[in-house]
Amino acid sequence: MTSPPFDLLTTTKAFAQEVQDLLDAVFAVPAGADLAVRQIKVLSHGVYHAVRAGTLEKVGSIPLYAGEKPIASLLVNFRCEPDQTGEYLAVRKSEFSISSTLEGTPLLRCDFDQKAHSVPAAHWNVHAERGAVSVLLARNNRKHSGLLSEVHLPVGGSRFRPCLEDFLDMVVREFKLDTKPGCDGAIAAGRENWRVKQTRSAVRDSPAAAAEVLKKMGYAVTPPEGGHRSPNTDMLQCR
Repeated sequence: MTSPPFDLLTTTKAFAQEVQDLLDAVFAVPAGADLAVRQIKVLSHGVYHAVRAGTLEKVGSIPLYAGEKPIASLLVNFRCEPDQTGEYLAVRKSEFSISSTLEGTPLLRCDFDQKAHSVPAAHWNVHAERGAVSVLLARNNRKHSGLLSEVHLPVGGSRFRPCLEDFLDMVVREFKLDTKPGCDGAIAAGRENWRVKQTRSAVRDSPAAAAEVLKKMGYAVTPPEGGHRSPNTDMLQCR
């Protein structure tokens, strides 16, 4: 029996629902809050779909509460396309950030862009300044602005980058936001699901290495006719 053809829209909608369920399971919302602004949508941009709050033209932010008062906002944005085989959903770009309601600029941002060249594909930006960092940048990198917020901290490339659950875990633990009972379990389950998916993707990137490990564990592995598929060096080498 052949598998049904890959449907990007249907798969993206399922992924968007996973994101919505995670946010709903983690963050507590006071009575009377506008739930519409917390709605994760699938917005079509032709060759790809965006998964985020907001409109087609503008990315929306999600209010976060402490003591039932809005103190911060969360931005979650994914760009979803078919992977290189056309059989699976791939997140080509993502952005997670948290901002204070006192000012508009992010405090912390975790960005991913698979096609990035001048910066690591997956990286953190920390929007805080320190004089020693600015002096060192100005002395050794004349093209740099000198701002710490424009230093891109690499975090594992496309396959091993932090997931949304990692970001939310940091946000709720460090900023002590209002959460729902059981949020730790929701984060842990989502993180496990993400890592299983990334493990499968990593296996497709390097099937010979995966087969070697499985053989050492006692599994019987038979290579396909013609031998192992060549490793996906672009994914294995990306910053």
